[in-house]
Amino acid sequence: MKDHIKEQAEKLASGNPTIALKDSCRIGYGIQRIEEKEFETAVQRFIQERDKSEITFFIPASGSGSRMFSKIYESIRQNEPNDFLNEVIENITKFAFYPNLSPAWKAQIQSGTVDKIAFATYLLSPEGLNLGQLPKGLIPFHFYKDQIRIPFQEHLIQGSQLATKDAHFHFTVNPLFKEAIDQELKPVAAERKLTYTFSVQDPASNSIAFDAKLNPLKDKKGEVVTRPAGHGALIKNLDQIDADLVFIRNIDNVQHEQKAGTSIQSRQALGGLLLQFQEEAFNVLSKIERGHAFESSLKTLNEKYDLRLSELELGRSHHAFEALNRPIRLCGMVKNEGAPGGGPFWVVNEKGNHRRQIAEKSQISADPGQLLLLESATHFNPVELVCGLRNYEGKKFNLLEFVNQKQYFIVEKTQEGQQIKYIEQPGLWNGAMAHWLTLFYEIDSACFSPVKTILDLLKDPHQGDYRG
Repeated sequence: MKDHIKEQAEKLASGNPTIALKDSCRIGYGIQRIEEKEFETAVQRFIQERDKSEITFFIPASGSGSRMFSKIYESIRQNEPNDFLNEVIENITKFAFYPNLSPAWKAQIQSGTVDKIAFATYLLSPEGLNLGQLPKGLIPFHFYKDQIRIPFQEHLIQGSQLATKDAHFHFTVNPLFKEAIDQELKPVAAERKLTYTFSVQDPASNSIAFDAKLNPLKDKKGEVVTRPAGHGALIKNLDQIDADLVFIRNIDNVQHEQKAGTSIQSRQALGGLLLQFQEEAFNVLSKIERGHAFESSLKTLNEKYDLRLSELELGRSHHAFEALNRPIRLCGMVKNEGAPGGGPFWVVNEKGNHRRQIAEKSQISADPGQLLLLESATHFNPVELVCGLRNYEGKKFNLLEFVNQKQYFIVEKTQEGQQIKYIEQPGLWNGAMAHWLTLFYEIDSACFSPVKTILDLLKDPHQGDYRG
């Protein structure tokens, strides 16, 4: 514990590290557009090989859904209906939780006599629907004629359509809700003969909380206070997965089944493209391992996928092997149609080489030139990821060996009236995957339908033909 405290205190004292951006990635310059014929070929390759592959869907799902309702909480605190709450009530029949309302509430809404603040409290509180306390994955998202589906169920159903045989699902969850989630998944998994497992974020990965003078904060029992270290800590959970292909997707980025066709096909295409790249990379690695000439094959691979390998990596077997013998991730990116934030960039690594990376705004320095690159980003953070976790011999990589430990954020918050600081790991696809082989592909914006607020559920990707 002492070493852990010392290491984190030193990081806090050093301040936030920044990433050196070389340029933003864009179409033809780090991001590849999938042409129609290539898309169809990739889908067919995936379909032909999926039954021979072990496929797992890894879905981080431990996050609370409370942020979806922040504007409603604000209205309750002020005891005054705001525009956000008014819009929710005006469209109440379009939400999948509408059938769960009591007849009395439905009657009051229909007659226009509803007490809006009382109704808002009913929606969010444990005495009512308790939506404000649930993980996002347990909140009703979608209407169907004979059922209401939550995100956990949609992921099972749509994943089974993507990979039809022996697909496995792994959810990282809040342990307080594990039993409730299990009860919702059991009937769907049994009907479709699917398997699923859970894990929780390892408490050993938690960060130490420090006070303003960088002394470890202690609770009333004298124990050191810790905080969850963020999304990036889930690399330990992912490292427990042993499969040929792993699809990663956020719990809230799941469409109504009637609107999910583009997303399912896009993920199949990414799977096929990964299999193709993997085959070519493994061919080079096998040549190196056997002592055969590899330079021509590696040059072709480097140019085809714009890997930007150095002269040393292209010409020396040891350096070439080290450059290619890594976990692989293909990231499906959509066009950035909002404010600039995290996204795909060319960065300069420790060896001075240019590599594709996903960087968050908070990882980028305030240097005007760096901010200009941030503002020029044409694409958003990955919407879909497909990963290859095994090497050319079929053995699973130790993913913890490919984490960039020098990337982290400093978080400042108030706890029980006291200012605290602690280290948070960058996102799962930021520092935790920094040393993977990475390719970026543009995919259709229809694949991106996150639910950040409850009103997002009114958007077309979440609305089917049936209404409550």
